[in-house]
Amino acid sequence: MTTYLANGFSPSMLSTFPADLQFKEVGQEEFCQATKHSINSIGHNGTIELVNKLCGSDLQVNRVAIKLNIGDEIYIITLVARLEEGKILKSDEIQRLYEEGKIKFIRAKIYEKVGDENDH
Repeated sequence: MTTYLANGFSPSMLSTFPADLQFKEVGQEEFCQATKHSINSIGHNGTIELVNKLCGSDLQVNRVAIKLNIGDEIYIITLVARLEEGKILKSDEIQRLYEEGKIKFIRAKIYEKVGDENDH
């Protein structure tokens, strides 16, 4: 099992289909613990700065493609507000959104698909 950090999630991150995923909101403490043993794939400078500030870490931006396998998990720091098209947030803007409760920490686990292969 491999654990990753990310600032977004896409089905294209999955290496195999079908798969079941379980998403769960986690607290800052669990997310910060994950920074100590995860492969970082956070590709946004302002987000890394916030993570480092909140977690006391020293992560660097790491724009890499990842492929999640069965058994892997990914910790995602995500914005729960819609931005205007093309908006790139600066560090102070991300900090403000965090303070407003508009940033969440999510853990996703990837499981082997169980059940009817013809599910719709």
